Amino acid sequence: MKARKMRPKTIPAANVKRAYRFYRDVFGFLRDPKDQTTLIVDGQAINFVQSDQRIESEIIVRDHLTQIREHLANNFLAEIGQAEERFNQKIALRIHDSEGNIIVIEGNQDK
Repeated sequence: MKARKMRPKTIPAANVKRAYRFYRDVFGFLRDPKDQTTLIVDGQAINFVQSDQRIESEIIVRDHLTQIREHLANNFLAEIGQAEERFNQKIALRIHDSEGNIIVIEGNQDK
């Protein structure tokens, strides 16, 4: 699954290293070539901050619903609730990240 955009780009985490690995491995975020300890998406850095706070973030991907669900299953991630239909044939799924934050993944509906 290839993420195009994400908001917000600050992620609270009880374990920053675990959160870093989760976003790198599940969403394929790239390391910043200038700083290998920083992940980037849409040309901007993602900041992981030590915190017990939990947030909801949104990640926009190019994939279709079937591909997203297969990718989530391959990473042993379960959807929260039902998929939500959105404008312009988009679909939104919710999952928890490794830190308990909710991630809304917006992708394309299957054709």
